Amino acid sequence: MNRLHTVLILLFPLLSQIASAGAWEDRRSKLDQVAIYGEYRIFYSLSGKDALPKHRKIDSDKSGIPDFIESVGRRLTDAGRFFRSEVGLVPPLKSKRYMGKAHYIDVNILDFSNNKKGPKNGVAYDGTTKFNRARSGQVSLNVLVIDLSGSVRLKTNSVEHELFHLYQNGYTFFKNRWYTEGTARWSELIIEGRVGSSELLPDSKFTREKLFKKTYDANSFWNELIIKVDRNSQGKRFIKILLEELDYADNIAARKRGLSNSYWKESEQRSTDNNIYIWNATLKAIQRVGRPSDDEIRKLYKI
Repeated sequence: MNRLHTVLILLFPLLSQIASAGAWEDRRSKLDQVAIYGEYRIFYSLSGKDALPKHRKIDSDKSGIPDFIESVGRRLTDAGRFFRSEVGLVPPLKSKRYMGKAHYIDVNILDFSNNKKGPKNGVAYDGTTKFNRARSGQVSLNVLVIDLSGSVRLKTNSVEHELFHLYQNGYTFFKNRWYTEGTARWSELIIEGRVGSSELLPDSKFTREKLFKKTYDANSFWNELIIKVDRNSQGKRFIKILLEELDYADNIAARKRGLSNSYWKESEQRSTDNNIYIWNATLKAIQRVGRPSDDEIRKLYKI
């Protein structure tokens, strides 16, 4: 194989990625309607590929903004206020990772009906990007991004779930799903003042490894932990301390693995090498909250 062919083969995947990134940004830039609620800009369309479903276009109070969009705006502001005031978390835009690098949280309302493998309700991104917001008359700035389905059922608390991911991202690069999705499930219910179902805590390396392979269903681990170590605040104190410990832990991981403190590749953010750092951060968080004299908790420290 000659050198030219080698170069072309190497370029094709790169060009494909660039084209995909361009299409990704272009689709969201075509949203021509906007509703602004403080730091949140909600972009949507009433026509075209990503038009709101007919029942989501209803504007019962004749405000010029569909009732559905107003509901999303209220949920974002209420959830953000809760995470800040009740849990004590640093807002994403004021976090060390994003301060000065992102100016809004842009929420794109899209048609997910043809997503065969992708998200059905919503997805939050950890990077910053700049969309061309000329169609909606808004300033184009670097932003954090959430995509929501125009058909999302708000009773599922997907809005709160995706927003909590941005709070997680503001603290740590770790994105292993047993931690990210498990604790995001906690965030859905704590908004309603409750903690979900739980299960026995790991008592061996085997059961711990099974936990590391979980995603959304890891919430039962976090719920049990919260019930045992932070029942009074239903996990609000514990989760705050956990995120602080993860903030510290990813700095240690970065030094040991020769990574930057300002950027990790996606593969590093999701690496299984992160699991032990997240685990140890969890044990430290338990100690800071006040380690109870409980057999299950004691076994965690012996694994």
